[in-house]
Amino acid sequence: MTRAIFFAVALVLCGADSALAAGAAFGCDAGGGQTCYFRIYYTPGLTRLVQLTAGMKVTVPDADVGHTRYCVAVGKPPAPKCSQKQVNDSYND
Repeated sequence: MTRAIFFAVALVLCGADSALAAGAAFGCDAGGGQTCYFRIYYTPGLTRLVQLTAGMKVTVPDADVGHTRYCVAVGKPPAPKCSQKQVNDSYND
């Protein structure tokens, strides 16, 4: 009985970890031939620049939905100080 409880708890914890690690979907809805640049802000001083061509969609695995923030620009990277949006759980463009 104790082993069954231990394994059930382990499965729940593993499932929670995989849900947290799922990341967030980002996509570029710009017109053909254009490029979207996403500046993702994890913590002060820690950012990532993601570049997608028109029509591309990716999952950024370490983007924390509801906490991580980002900016997007078409044609050139967003300025370091930009109007930031919060990463959502559906689609970030």
